[in-house]
Amino acid sequence: MATKLREFDPVLVEVVERALAPYRGKLSPELIAHTREEALVQMSTHPYPAALLGSIQQRPPPDESHEIARGGAPGSREEAERGERRDTGRRRGRKG
Repeated sequence: MATKLREFDPVLVEVVERALAPYRGKLSPELIAHTREEALVQMSTHPYPAALLGSIQQRPPPDESHEIARGGAPGSREEAERGERRDTGRRRGRKG
């Protein structure tokens, strides 16, 4: 009985197929198909492998170039140009 596989991320399918490659011809086609389906479902739904998958997926290039505000950056362009220090955050050392 053939079941239709869900659509999975192509990167994930490629990783699973590479992992199963050494077992082709050594295990039955049914066992390979079952293992493929289980691996794809587990790796696409469990939080840890899903996060890893997100980190290896290629992201499209940005449509345009622009500046992005980053955390810890000066509050304004004027502060940055004047070189003003902000008194925020943690300081190291003991207080007096």
